[in-house]
Amino acid sequence: MVKRYLICIFLLSFVFAEEIELGEKLMLDSTTAVSAILENPEDFLGKHVQINGVVVDVCSNRGCWIDVSSDKPNETIQLKVEDDVIVFPLTAKGREVIAEGILEKLTFSEDEALIFKKHEAEEKDEEFDEVNYKITDADKTIYRLRGLGAIIK
Repeated sequence: MVKRYLICIFLLSFVFAEEIELGEKLMLDSTTAVSAILENPEDFLGKHVQINGVVVDVCSNRGCWIDVSSDKPNETIQLKVEDDVIVFPLTAKGREVIAEGILEKLTFSEDEALIFKKHEAEEKDEEFDEVNYKITDADKTIYRLRGLGAIIK
């Protein structure tokens, strides 16, 4: 019994250690720091960029987005893909990722921002108190990458 258990763990370590390539083949030769993108997003708007970091969250509903850590603490950027074109596995959480995408800007009215925040909470299986939630300017403008391809290590 112990032998079977150890064999299963050994085999699973290979499955989880294997790189996963998703979407288009990565084209760029160098990465841009997430912090550089978030500090001056207008400079990168509409541009094809490559980032790397750790996957800190994955859409649990459809695998249609991942949040990638920045080189600065407590900072992330979202990589959003078309539904069912790329599906990020839940096992990507905690693993390193190299990803490419086009930086986009989403601008919301206060009502739209509230709907977006509620939807975001649902995708993360979190409670959302829309009655007491106060929309900020940061909620009205969101920068994220429209994902093209990724390699999860």
